[in-house]
Amino acid sequence: MKKVLGLLSLFAVAAFAQTAETIAFIAPMSAASEVPAVNVAATGTGVMWFHLMRDATGNIVSASVDFTIHYNLPGAVTFTGLHIHDGISTVAGPVVINTGLSGAASVASTDTGRGVLTRQAQVLGTDATGIALIKTILADPSKAYVNIHTTDNPGGVIRGQLRRAEVTYLMGSMSPKKEVPAVDSPATGLGSIVALRAYDPTRFAVGWVGFEVDYNMGAQATITGLHIHTGNASVAGPVTINTGLSGTNTVVTATTGAGNVTIGVEVPATSSAATLDALDGLFDASTNYYVNMHTTVFPGGVIRSQLMRTENLRFPFVASPANEVPAVTGINATGVGFIDIRALRDRTGAITAARTNFDFNHRFPEAAEVTGLHIHDGTSTVAGSVTINTGISGANSIKSATGFGNVTRTLNVTGGQALTSLNSLITNPEKHYVNMHTIVNPGGVLRSQLGTDNIKTPVIRAIINAVSDVNLTTVAQGGLMTIFGNDLVKVSSLVEGLDDNRLPTSVNGTSVKIGGVDAPIMWADTNNPAKSNPSFIVAQVPFETPVGTQTVTVTTANGTSAASSIAVAAVAPGVFFDSEGTIALKVSNFSLVRGNNAAKAGDMLAIVCTGLGQFNPALATGLLPTTATPVAGTVTVQIGGVDARVNAATALIGQPGYYLVIAVVPAGVRAGNTTVVVKVGATASNTTTMAVQ
Repeated sequence: MKKVLGLLSLFAVAAFAQTAETIAFIAPMSAASEVPAVNVAATGTGVMWFHLMRDATGNIVSASVDFTIHYNLPGAVTFTGLHIHDGISTVAGPVVINTGLSGAASVASTDTGRGVLTRQAQVLGTDATGIALIKTILADPSKAYVNIHTTDNPGGVIRGQLRRAEVTYLMGSMSPKKEVPAVDSPATGLGSIVALRAYDPTRFAVGWVGFEVDYNMGAQATITGLHIHTGNASVAGPVTINTGLSGTNTVVTATTGAGNVTIGVEVPATSSAATLDALDGLFDASTNYYVNMHTTVFPGGVIRSQLMRTENLRFPFVASPANEVPAVTGINATGVGFIDIRALRDRTGAITAARTNFDFNHRFPEAAEVTGLHIHDGTSTVAGSVTINTGISGANSIKSATGFGNVTRTLNVTGGQALTSLNSLITNPEKHYVNMHTIVNPGGVLRSQLGTDNIKTPVIRAIINAVSDVNLTTVAQGGLMTIFGNDLVKVSSLVEGLDDNRLPTSVNGTSVKIGGVDAPIMWADTNNPAKSNPSFIVAQVPFETPVGTQTVTVTTANGTSAASSIAVAAVAPGVFFDSEGTIALKVSNFSLVRGNNAAKAGDMLAIVCTGLGQFNPALATGLLPTTATPVAGTVTVQIGGVDARVNAATALIGQPGYYLVIAVVPAGVRAGNTTVVVKVGATASNTTTMAVQ
């Protein structure tokens, strides 16, 4: 249910004249897919990130495309082209998006013929054909393909139709203590994983996994392995996704023992069943998988962590020379993009580590050389210090021949001033800014604050049971409530990536008290579709909250709201629903009951609820349940007015405040939209509807 709610927030659009977004595509590539087919034992995987710029009406006005091509060829070759073509799988179509590789600007492969080729292509606002193809790709990516050309195969050596990629980001704080068995080492690390997968349309087509691990071994070491293993935190499981590091393909660290390993791994459809299962597991049950690093001294593993889904804190921006301090004049340039922070948190809500991604689309009127891209601490009137540095510098610059392009940089933040700055940024974004520096303007040429000035104290407008039935104005101990109002939070969060398995009581500087007790926060958002109450908080009512009418307050960095009140009971059942009816899953296949997937007599359903009271054994407030702990009270269900057999009523694993009621659709229920009511003892829920055939 939390994921369903989270998807709704994606419809919010930043209120800028121009906006940026990045979309991933992936393609399985082969010589056999060329038209006509090429008789070479050659394959590859193409990963393409489309950085799109849109105007105020949502139209695409320009783009940059990053290509990462894994190639597997019989031997060394010379690449003479890397393009996206307009064409379905049976035709050789024209080049439309061109990276600039050519016979006159060729690139040699590795000596083995196996490696990775990276390039960026630009689609200017004047390129009507390129923009039209991007729109086609967004609607149906199979109508375009990527291919690589060589001197031996000038028409193309490997090719693949594009697929829209599903993407997930995972992280884990790696430690020797998490190895099984634990090892004695001072080493530490942060593992950051991005995984892509695509289907054709129901059969798996291709995947890709990117590893980025920051490590500190404490002294120089030789790394002999970096893998994802299948297994929970108590076992040493088998390797299922392998980067290829080994005893004969090692990485020797710096003398300090600190460094970074970044490796991309192809997952073709021909991969082993274990690897394909692991890729799906990263999306669907990531904590059943772990990342670890091996060395010559610790061949069984030196640092390890289970992989956790992470929330994404996004800071969109529009940067200009006028925002610099002092303002830069005489240049017509813009920068539009966003900074994504994928965070791990502790129980206080503080970020303990984060993957920070800069996605900056720059538009200069002529050639430019980028010498810096940073986050600075400072309000809009000051030139503040750099606190988060992408590593771009005068000695490590990025040259743009046209001044048009995208700069994407990702770095892991694990401590020091950078981590302090991140925690300040999510609380008071207006006190931080991003800017880009060039060789002509070394002090900065494009700048934007990462939040608007906001000194307003929070205002509570309404509090209801979190199932969002406005008539449910009583909440339960241990259940979920939704608080609506103004200025309840400055930065939105759907909280995930919890280091100690417990919801925090403060999120991005926002905290809630009910009856004087701190309430764990699951979701705080600035984008409520009901604009009269533009922000909301979903929080768990602590089990410790006394029964009766209780005061509720919200506190942010700007102050504390006036007190509101809500009735608290031991139980206050609520059934979640949406515009199509009850949120209920068929246990047989985990499909959602809808009008086109109606339930029938005998179907076992999992009905998603809140407010069913304490469990047996009792669960602690804010704790993410690890087992389907049963509800202490007696739960009954009626479907269409007929008593349904209840097989279980339990906590929803991993989701505090959510409950699953497992009930069987009884015989004799009239077909059509029928009613669903859940009771705990004599206390009834709201009445929802469900399609029954």
